[in-house]
Amino acid sequence: MEKVKRFFAKHIFLVVLALSLPAVWTLVVPGFFGVSDDTLIGWLYEMDRAVKMFQIPPRFVPDLSFGFGYPLFNFVYPLPFYIGEIFHLFGFSLVDAAKLVFGLSIPFSMYFMYKLLRELVDKPLSLAGAVLYVYAPYRATEIFVRGAIGEIVAFVFIPLVALSFIRLTQKDSGIKWIGISALSIAALVLSHNILAYMFFPFALILLVVLIISAKQDKITYLLRSFWAIILGLLASAYFWFPAIYESGLVKYSTVYNYFDHFATLKQLITPYFGYGASVPGPYDGMSFYIGIIGLLTVVVGGALAIKSWKGFGVKEKTVLIWAIGIFVLSIFMMNHRSDILWKSIPLLPYFQFPWRFLTMIVFSSPLFLIGFSKFKHARIVAGVIIVAAIALNFLYFKPEKFLGRADEYYVDRYIPYPAASAEYRRTSEEYLRLPKDNLVRPSMVYPRAYSNVRANLIIEEINPLDARIVTNYPEEFILSYNKYNFPGWVAKIDGVGTDILSGVPYGQISLKVPGGTHEVVVEYREAPLRKVTNFVSLGAITTAMFLVIKRKNEK
Repeated sequence: MEKVKRFFAKHIFLVVLALSLPAVWTLVVPGFFGVSDDTLIGWLYEMDRAVKMFQIPPRFVPDLSFGFGYPLFNFVYPLPFYIGEIFHLFGFSLVDAAKLVFGLSIPFSMYFMYKLLRELVDKPLSLAGAVLYVYAPYRATEIFVRGAIGEIVAFVFIPLVALSFIRLTQKDSGIKWIGISALSIAALVLSHNILAYMFFPFALILLVVLIISAKQDKITYLLRSFWAIILGLLASAYFWFPAIYESGLVKYSTVYNYFDHFATLKQLITPYFGYGASVPGPYDGMSFYIGIIGLLTVVVGGALAIKSWKGFGVKEKTVLIWAIGIFVLSIFMMNHRSDILWKSIPLLPYFQFPWRFLTMIVFSSPLFLIGFSKFKHARIVAGVIIVAAIALNFLYFKPEKFLGRADEYYVDRYIPYPAASAEYRRTSEEYLRLPKDNLVRPSMVYPRAYSNVRANLIIEEINPLDARIVTNYPEEFILSYNKYNFPGWVAKIDGVGTDILSGVPYGQISLKVPGGTHEVVVEYREAPLRKVTNFVSLGAITTAMFLVIKRKNEK
């Protein structure tokens, strides 16, 4: 028995990998399966195109919106696509790279939840909570129904942020935890900005309460926390600052109305799992089921916590109350009675789906295992939770159909350039918030450059974004370039910079070209504001990594 304990302690990640297998085994089946958000394969293709043009960090992709391009990764969480692109550059197909991102999110999220719970309970309960965190029905929905690659990656970093905040308020923690906290905050922001916005208020409440409840060194904990948060925000500033600042350059719109997607209490406790869509009313085709093991853990763990309340330390009490608050508030936010908050809190309607608070339910439920820590049969309970959570839920972790679709299907479906397929024309890109100067969505692929007159144009494409055009026309004319006008574009006529205008009706790049023969060069470069944030983030990431690897735990 002692040998088994030592093996588990020494090789915990191998144990985590073994326990993760039932959740990921269907991902090894060749090809991709049907999910509601399979645009992710097209977006990964665009990430690859941008990286191979040495656009670092990738922002403006060349092919979307009938070839007019789009500042996709200026607004869309980039980290899952960075990871996927690394796998793709190593030779994996786009589909396999995406499945690797989904698959690896399972063991890593289980491992970090285990490390968080080890701050609060013993190893068996920690492992049970980590398994419960992974084998929640909603986790299966995220992968095999929704295909929500950003949210599934965010599950990895949510417990790591909470763990780092706890460690920042402990006397024996070195400055490396400032770096770990900063990197985990940045990673969460880059994984899914909506979930980061959802979780950070809860995380800050935990941090503040831990600092206030500390008996000594409060100033030290406050300073550690302050620098960790600032460093984390700076490390991700290259993404979130331009996204906020330049959001005014695109039309304000959301594809979904949040009011149509509240979940009922009955849906949260009904053991139903479906592959359909979220629709207005209680007739959704997808599941909002919390899971019987998660519900029992919350109810029984909460009751045991009340019974043994006096036996817990300040840290355990704080986290328990915090978990209860997250769980109760999340259920309220998913219910239509919270509508007044959805109308009042800034940017909350951008969440689009109130049931996204299931992420907070899935995260907070394992924390109720603290209540079992004073129970004399806690180890038996931990074993039962591990077995039951996997046995009752692993069958959810499979696609509805093994469609076996390869890269070509998704490129044909979502990439319209150089020619728009019939499949692409049947899809909608209404998720793209078009530039403010855009009057109508494009409906055809235009040449890289075209004019309002019969000018002679010789077009040399330098790469999927940049081009050199030789023009010849006796009078001044308007030259249109089939990319949306957005900060970062520069144009030169005969080597001299010229102003870029927004053309009609698409908001495309337009230039006034004088009469005669001229060489026009149009290029995409990083805008000055973004260059500043890039350097700031690079410096912050470097600093955070230095703190993590620094050996001496200095104050």
